Amino acid sequence: MIRALYESAIALDALGYQQEVISANLAHVNTPGHRRLLFTFAELGDDAGISLEDKEKPSKEKLAVDFSLGRMETTGRPLDLAIQGDAFFVYGGSEGPMYSRNGVVFLDPATKHLVNNDGFPLLDEKNEPVTFNGQVRDLMVSSDGILTSKGQRVGKIAVVAFDDKQKLDSENQIYFRSGDAQTVEPTQFAVLQGIRELSNVSPIVELIALMNGARSYEVTQRVLRTISDALQEHIKS
Repeated sequence: MIRALYESAIALDALGYQQEVISANLAHVNTPGHRRLLFTFAELGDDAGISLEDKEKPSKEKLAVDFSLGRMETTGRPLDLAIQGDAFFVYGGSEGPMYSRNGVVFLDPATKHLVNNDGFPLLDEKNEPVTFNGQVRDLMVSSDGILTSKGQRVGKIAVVAFDDKQKLDSENQIYFRSGDAQTVEPTQFAVLQGIRELSNVSPIVELIALMNGARSYEVTQRVLRTISDALQEHIKS
């Protein structure tokens, strides 16, 4: 009976954490480049040789990232970029390159670099910030990432892919670092201009999961209360 109490408490903790993950996904429904977090419950059976002490520690590392494509929104804005295919833009971070599906950038008037909302510069094929001195309205971006202005080549946007995206280290579901993943040459991709890729979170899917999680939490609470009451009656007797 005491084991049932522990297991119910563990389930409550895991369900609560699942609700936090779902809420975080919903908070970024319209965030460009955001990737959805996936939470899975680990099966911890007695036959797996796992002790009760270990079962008291819910496995919060059972998170995966959904790297499926997000919703494409046509804006017509010259510096709204998106990638069609399995690849990432490269940004210059303080601790090295960061990879993201967010291609919404702006022209920094001081440095003439193309930067995003967080101030990180978009990198070119030489791992240097993309620099542009002309008028934004004249900037054209081809499907392979080459930038031109009035027929003159300005540079080429770096686009990279990875052998296993689940090995990437996540910064905040928008930026990723290479981690144990190896970069590979992207084969089939196209850079799209005037389009931004939003989050791949589906509000309906997340809301249904949120409601189901709330029901499961309530049921587990009732089970825990029932076990606790039965245990108290047993002690009294």
